[in-house]
Amino acid sequence: MMENNKKINPKSKFKILKNDHFSQIDLVSLGKLYLPIIGSEAYALVNFMWLESEKEHEFFEIMSSLSFDGELLYNSLLKLEGTDLLKTFVDSDEETYLVLIPPLSATNFFKSGLLSEFLLEIVGETKYLDLANTMLPKRFNVGSMDDQTHNFLQVFSIDSQKLTDVPDVISNVQSSIEKASSTSDETITDNLDFNLMLSILENSYVNIDDVKKNHQLFISTKVLYGISEVTLAKYVEQATNLNNNHFDAQKFKVIVSRNNEIKRNVVSNEIHDEKKDNQTPITNLSQQEQALVTSAKSIAPLVFLNSIKQQKGGFTTSGEERIISNLVDKMVLKTDVINILIYSLLVDNDYPTLNRNLVDTIANDWSQSKITTAEQALNQIKTRDQKISKEKATKQRNRSRKQLNVKETLPDWAKNSGNKNVKNTPISSEQKISIEERLKELNRKNRGD
Repeated sequence: MMENNKKINPKSKFKILKNDHFSQIDLVSLGKLYLPIIGSEAYALVNFMWLESEKEHEFFEIMSSLSFDGELLYNSLLKLEGTDLLKTFVDSDEETYLVLIPPLSATNFFKSGLLSEFLLEIVGETKYLDLANTMLPKRFNVGSMDDQTHNFLQVFSIDSQKLTDVPDVISNVQSSIEKASSTSDETITDNLDFNLMLSILENSYVNIDDVKKNHQLFISTKVLYGISEVTLAKYVEQATNLNNNHFDAQKFKVIVSRNNEIKRNVVSNEIHDEKKDNQTPITNLSQQEQALVTSAKSIAPLVFLNSIKQQKGGFTTSGEERIISNLVDKMVLKTDVINILIYSLLVDNDYPTLNRNLVDTIANDWSQSKITTAEQALNQIKTRDQKISKEKATKQRNRSRKQLNVKETLPDWAKNSGNKNVKNTPISSEQKISIEERLKELNRKNRGD
């Protein structure tokens, strides 16, 4: 289907599958909340696909109808995948299936740390709060009123025996729903001490029930920015309405965003995860690699990324932040593994910036290989590097043998012409040592030394 990983073959075939219905509410959510993120091309594409039937198609149909070239179509599909509006599957017969997923409701969208933070970055604080006020359900204060609503059994007559003896057909449907929900909710265990947060807030004016409803928001925030439970609790208090004691999740995100912008180049000294520290180290790592592992386990990904870019004399781009935020939000890799991935690309391979396709490819590979610790990630890199070095050595030997059998036919003036391939200057050993020393310094500060 893909050519050069950027374009799509117009003659490639695929099938559209829809795992739910697309409602008018979905259309509003897509247009108001997702459109600023995915852009007009991806927005047109997903609407077009929802109108298509579940049969075999050729990509030429889309390209012709929407005036897309192969690269534009590919990039639009990526945006739909990145925002969980589309999933792509290929079976053993190389058949491609594009599974359409309805957009999140406004409530679930704003609960999503990654989507709502990205929306805030794109549209700005004023527009973001306006969308939240418009799209989110309104709360009505009925606490002082007498609830005279009739319940189901007061309105409808039903045999009480049927309430206790549930028919098999209903049980089977309910079981399938629970199974699907549990499968989709599988995530890596987070390192947020939620009970500590609740204990800090229980004697404050904050409505604890509101805080409990936003558990996932606090997980994403801690993982992304390395904010401690104490600081999270402080932000919760700042985002709580003093008149009714209700926690405002949108205001909380704005506060986190503002503080993160102010502290973008400041080292966080609040991250410490005892569960990670207590993991048994893999003994075949050098002392230098063990120090890197310790830093990777103690520093939040965005702080880790910013520190490396500063040591290299560069800066973290908004695109790189989105790449890491997206990876964290998927929760397929733990944060220390993500840090090793960042270090491998920016330091070991000396890439100037993170490339989304490359990051996703490595993350997919490590997730499928069950890489769950920084030590395992380093060993995975070393194994791969050894394999590549072995293959290069074999090719070099073969090339040398061929050259011995080739008669030199070039004239003297053509030799040493100075026409050499230009290569990027690799990162210097001094720079690499400086980066490692910087990470050690961050680790010491995180431990309060």
